[in-house]
Amino acid sequence: TIQQRVLGAEHTSTMATTMNIASILGRQFKFQESEVLMRELLGVQLRVLGAEHPRTLTTKYNLCAVLYDQEKFGAAEAGCREVLAALQRVFSAEHPTTQAASTL
Repeated sequence: TIQQRVLGAEHTSTMATTMNIASILGRQFKFQESEVLMRELLGVQLRVLGAEHPRTLTTKYNLCAVLYDQEKFGAAEAGCREVLAALQRVFSAEHPTTQAASTL
C-alpha cells in the first residue's frame, strides 16, 4: 500500500490499516487472504510491540477467529488458549478484556 511505502510496515497507522483490511477480507469470507495479512501483521507486532502488548494480543485473537472460520479448530483453540493466558498475565482474570476473550 502507499501508506506502507511512505510510513513503513512498523508504523502504528500502517499496522491499524493492515488489521482493518484483514478484518474486511474476513467479513467478505476471504478467510485465507485475511489469515495471510494477520500473520504478516502479527510478525511485525511481535517484533515492534512485543508478545504481550494489547494490540498484538488482539491480532492473535482475531487470527484465531479467522482460523476457526476456516475450520482449523485445533490451531484456533491453541491460539485462543495462548491469548487467554497472556491476557490473564497482562490484565487479570477479572478484567473485561480477559472475560470477553474467554467466550470464543
